[in-house]
Amino acid sequence: MSASQPSEIKKLFLYTLIGSVLLCAVLGILAILSGSWGWLQVRILLTTVIISGASICGLACAAYLATNGGRVLPAIGIVLALAGAATLIAGMWIDVGSAGYWKVAASVSVFAVACGHLALLSMARLADWFWWSLVVAYVVIFGVASLIVALIWIEPDGSGVFKLVGVAAIVDAAVTIVIPIFHWLSRPDLNVEKQSIRPMSPDSPDAVVARLKKRIAELERKTKALEEALQASAAKRS
Repeated sequence: MSASQPSEIKKLFLYTLIGSVLLCAVLGILAILSGSWGWLQVRILLTTVIISGASICGLACAAYLATNGGRVLPAIGIVLALAGAATLIAGMWIDVGSAGYWKVAASVSVFAVACGHLALLSMARLADWFWWSLVVAYVVIFGVASLIVALIWIEPDGSGVFKLVGVAAIVDAAVTIVIPIFHWLSRPDLNVEKQSIRPMSPDSPDAVVARLKKRIAELERKTKALEEALQASAAKRS
């Protein structure tokens, strides 16, 4: 994939998001002013909402893809966002009555949101001792998504699973808040590291001193060679 392709994908999702949000606002205003709110208007409004949600997930994944930080997660997230939106919109307009179909569509959408969430967190630039938080984020976010999908398919009666999901969701929210803080705290260390690997400017004082030292060393070598030649010439004459 070329360097310009992630940017083009990001622009596409951004324009789609802006268009869907504007369309949703216009439809909502027209429905309120007209006083009529039928199933057709509801489906149109839900379609724009679904497109907006998919655009947000795709935009997050495309933004992470543009940083060259990783390709697998954002690629999967974009595919899941498109697939989730397509299945939800198609099922709504075709009036699919199969429970299995809606469970699949919901499961795909949940993991699309999880990938978009992780893509945003993965863009954080963390110092070495803060990387553990990103590992925890992957485990927790995918864990919460898996628990939600399990609830969708199993439909348990007990409250134990719901308590587990609630606890995991709280940990998820905590990690989501902590990682941007770690990103902010990592700035001094990352700036020092960046300065240490930054190439020396030819006009910087250090570069000028380095060139002078190199010139002096070269002159000393030439002077020593000249002295040795003069000494050799004097020895031959004597």
